[in-house]
Amino acid sequence: MKPLEVNGWTIYAHPLFLEQVEALTLKVRHLQSKDPAGYRNKAATKRLAAIMKLALNDIPQDPSGTQYRQGSTLGTEHTHWQRAKFYQQYRLFFRYDAASKIIIYAWVNDDATKRAYGSKHDAYSVFQKMLSSGNPPDSWTALQKASVSEVERIHLLLAADNNDN
Repeated sequence: MKPLEVNGWTIYAHPLFLEQVEALTLKVRHLQSKDPAGYRNKAATKRLAAIMKLALNDIPQDPSGTQYRQGSTLGTEHTHWQRAKFYQQYRLFFRYDAASKIIIYAWVNDDATKRAYGSKHDAYSVFQKMLSSGNPPDSWTALQKASVSEVERIHLLLAADNNDN
């Protein structure tokens, strides 16, 4: 299966990102089955729609945009990581390579890891620990290798959900 392309960028996703999106998708489908008329007004549904909009529209327009730079929040050794902020306490972490026009979504936080400065469950703190443990890998080559095998899963999640929402 051919990789997902948006605005000339090839889109890949690390399994950690896909796991978060899958869990949120299941939650939204459960909400939809319980409340077909009102599920779109639920926080989980709005969060999933925001993730899809960021991943399939906003970020691929210009992943180098200043709004995605996170500075040294993850430490000076991780300034090559980008993040998209949404709904105040949520972050979608990604990397991109301008030369090859590739974007790789690595992780998006959930309700248990909302942005809370100084908290051990803060999105940045959790992601920094994940990087330190090597999952997701900090190296571009290793991150790409871990993500390219997920092409079918990306299509199932991102492309399908983009059509639903």
